[in-house]
Amino acid sequence: MKTAIITTTINIPRLIEDYIINIRRYKHDCFFVIIGDKKTPAETKNYCNKIKRKYRADIYYLDVNDQVKYLKKFPELNRHLVYNSIQRRNIALVFAYEHGAETIITIDDDNFFLAKDFVKLHAVGRTKDIEVLSSNTKWLNVCDYLKERDGRRFYHRGFPPEYRFLKEKIKIQKKKVKIVANAGFWLEEPDIDALTRLYFPNQLITAIGYTKKNNFALEKNTWSPFNSQNTSLAREIIPAYFLSPYIGRYDDIWASYVIRKIADRLGHHVSYGQPLVRQKRNPHNFWKDLKKEDDGMRLTDLFTKTLRKIRLTEKTYRACFGELTSKLKQEFNKIDLTEPDKEFLFKYFEGMEVWVKTFKRLSG
Repeated sequence: MKTAIITTTINIPRLIEDYIINIRRYKHDCFFVIIGDKKTPAETKNYCNKIKRKYRADIYYLDVNDQVKYLKKFPELNRHLVYNSIQRRNIALVFAYEHGAETIITIDDDNFFLAKDFVKLHAVGRTKDIEVLSSNTKWLNVCDYLKERDGRRFYHRGFPPEYRFLKEKIKIQKKKVKIVANAGFWLEEPDIDALTRLYFPNQLITAIGYTKKNNFALEKNTWSPFNSQNTSLAREIIPAYFLSPYIGRYDDIWASYVIRKIADRLGHHVSYGQPLVRQKRNPHNFWKDLKKEDDGMRLTDLFTKTLRKIRLTEKTYRACFGELTSKLKQEFNKIDLTEPDKEFLFKYFEGMEVWVKTFKRLSG
């Protein structure tokens, strides 16, 4: 099964070499898609070509000029995306999909894997015998299965504030289910929101272990977000997985909730846990991150409540995404919103429409 490992970077992606060595050891059929940006060093292309020759690896590095050429086929996407934005990862998603990837693993350039067989642990698109967890609150804090250095509880970035600190009654069943996305966890610096980081400025939240032996999945109607930094996606869900460049640091969060909505409709599941990565987080300004998270944090509860309310009738991820694109706009047109919130939301819906057009072009 062909797997693509994709990332965006404004650095020279030296971590790629470790991934290549691991993949060769376990003989996986993989290729890499690396998307540069205007801040990416010019020598990145030479580095990727050097590594490609050294290992005879399939590496596609697209600098800005390469992206301009590639996106001529997708003019709506080209106009919608912005530079100096991690959401140019969308280009890698489309490129990997067009090149036949059955599984796409998205990574960040500050994540270093800890697993013996990274690709095998990220396998998706098939039925697995796995623990499936459900919660009476319809929300479950997946970060409860990470051990924090000082025993503090923390939540995944994008978990709605309204549902934090509720007393969850968790039910666990062992079931055979189809996994369409797998969210690997992170040690050292977990993916938490800027508000939490600012609350502990001198003693940051630090994950030191994963408390389960194996992965777990969430039952239908029990939700939690997942990100795009150590995550595998089955090919069939890519036409429904769009990362908006206009909603700050909630691009992957809202994309995950859209996938959960459609997966619930189709009887599929998202899993969490392995493979673990060690995050050596690139420098961040927490106050700037908070500003980029503010609107998304406020509106996520409304967004997820509206998502849950919509009835889907289609039978594929692509078709359901098109249906959601239309129905979400209709639902939010009924809600009395402030002008800034309306602009925020409808820019997101505009991106969904772009993604629909992009995959229409892909299918001819």
